[in-house]
Amino acid sequence: MTGAYAAPSTPAPPADHPMTGPSTAAAHPHRPRWILPLLGGSILLLVLANNVGNAVWARWVEANPLGLLALNSSNKYLLGTSIVTDFWPYLGVASLRLLAPDPLFYLLGALYRERALHWARRAFPGIDPLVDQFEADRSTFKKLLHVLVVIMPNNPVCLLAGVAAMPVLRFAVLNVIGTVGRVVLMRWIGFLFEDQIREVLDVVAKYQSWLTRGSILLVVVYLAWQAFGRRGLVGGVETLEEELGDD
Repeated sequence: MTGAYAAPSTPAPPADHPMTGPSTAAAHPHRPRWILPLLGGSILLLVLANNVGNAVWARWVEANPLGLLALNSSNKYLLGTSIVTDFWPYLGVASLRLLAPDPLFYLLGALYRERALHWARRAFPGIDPLVDQFEADRSTFKKLLHVLVVIMPNNPVCLLAGVAAMPVLRFAVLNVIGTVGRVVLMRWIGFLFEDQIREVLDVVAKYQSWLTRGSILLVVVYLAWQAFGRRGLVGGVETLEEELGDD
């Protein structure tokens, strides 16, 4: 008895098999619709807090040092407040403020990958060489990222850690170690140069009103320049939805 011969069916390779490439889920992580507005709004609030700190620093650096650190814990304010605060409140407030934006940018990188890299090039002027190096040799750069997250866990580095899919626990541990270490280092440098910092604070107190007015004016001009020119981090947050939003 003759008939057409049917070859046994071969099961299709899994979606992440080498023949088919990474699965759709891996290439495009699940992104709830609310996550991008939440990330963008949170980043914007932190940017505004940062700039309020830049506006009021002359009045708050001695009168309300922990309030200043809660708004803006950049190195200059870490040094200025290091000699007028107790250690544990200083460490706690500054560390939490510095850590606040890091998971936001990590999530942007982890969820939006290549689009996040494209967005970062405009949001962070000067980041191009770092992104170019990352894209040229990702496997080698991933090892370097472990060091960068410790010694300079800034916004672009945290975003790159997300794009590189650094494990969340590893990122968190390295980030906390680097951030706390930075705060302790600034505290130590502050006490090392206590006399010089005290002299600067005396000058600030003497010209406090003028410094405050000038700082407010500079902050307003800077924010307007970024917002209307759609440049920098302020401009980047404005375009976050159109550049990273799902179709």
